[in-house]
Amino acid sequence: MHSKLVFAAVALLTTSAFAEEDLKPSQEEAKESFEQTIAPALKAANDKCGTKLTVKSDFQNFKPEEWGSSSNGSYCEAALNGIEALCERPAYKKAVAKKVTGVSCLFTGVKPAEKDDGTNSATQRNISLDKGTLTYRMNKDHTNISDNTKAVLEKALN
Repeated sequence: MHSKLVFAAVALLTTSAFAEEDLKPSQEEAKESFEQTIAPALKAANDKCGTKLTVKSDFQNFKPEEWGSSSNGSYCEAALNGIEALCERPAYKKAVAKKVTGVSCLFTGVKPAEKDDGTNSATQRNISLDKGTLTYRMNKDHTNISDNTKAVLEKALN
């Protein structure tokens, strides 16, 4: 049984390593910049919320032409700031610590704005909490990401 677990862990690590090797140079640069940008916000959210959140992304889907000079990391950073802000309220801090286990800031699956959408509605539609993971499907047109993350998370925890 133990050898099966070790083999499964090695297989997963090997798959992850191959996935990293498949990144194009622009995606590798974006990933490095992203990680540097979000590090302080991730630490602050974990400190404030009493959590050990990690952030995942899908850099194989990052397209530099879609982001231009925008810092993709700042969008995920804003979502982390929303989590941290919610933890300033003791009851929500406890709920976040119990029910939020990770964060995914993704470049895929962005739900477009609808006809009579305000920008906050379009942003909120791209933020969700499911099975412990707060997922934000990033788009450079989203606004008030921190406040919208806080609002979506507050609603999901009630």
